[in-house]
Amino acid sequence: MKACLTLALELFDAYSDMGDEEQAAALAVLRRSDPALHDALVQLLVTDALDHEMDVPPWVGHAGAGDAMPMDELPDDATAEPAGGRAQRA
Repeated sequence: MKACLTLALELFDAYSDMGDEEQAAALAVLRRSDPALHDALVQLLVTDALDHEMDVPPWVGHAGAGDAMPMDELPDDATAEPAGGRAQRA
């Protein structure tokens, strides 16, 4: 199973860059040729597609569903973008 997961990780970028129809066709071919690899790759693709708690600023990620802080109530030194997370603007 480790080899299968390793190969799925190697294929992940190529499959995640495909359009929906192209990806579906490629996954169908993979499912027929190597069901275990197909399942491992689909698990990676689905996990990547889900919302992740770490994808939001820390003051929103750990708040309860109704506790998110509106943008106009952010702390004075807080920004909408993580520090160093984006290229500096000119």
